[in-house]
Amino acid sequence: MTKFILGGLAAAVVLAVLGAPVQAQLNPFTRAGFELSPEDIEIVRGTAEKLYSDESVPVGTVETWSNPKSGNTGSVQLIGIFEHKGLPCRRLQHDIKIKNVADPFRYIFDRCKVPSGEWKLL
Repeated sequence: MTKFILGGLAAAVVLAVLGAPVQAQLNPFTRAGFELSPEDIEIVRGTAEKLYSDESVPVGTVETWSNPKSGNTGSVQLIGIFEHKGLPCRRLQHDIKIKNVADPFRYIFDRCKVPSGEWKLL
């Protein structure tokens, strides 16, 4: 059974209005009992960036990642392209398998490109 967490649209709207806390931008994968190493987070970030920063990537594209040091692995899939308040946005699904944990974790995040050119989590 997949453990599922959805970064919902209501939360996205609140964060878009108020601005995401710095910690959420650094490590959005926070949850009790779920730990990614700083190296895992950098690998996941780089993997996801391939999908949201290139406008030619089609919905459904999947990139995989693994970290031999931690034993953690996963995939990131572009599952949606949309606009929010005139900003181009991408919805990404992260499936993450933590070493020695039976069930994978699933996170879904929306990122939008703000006027400065940065892609921010909603």
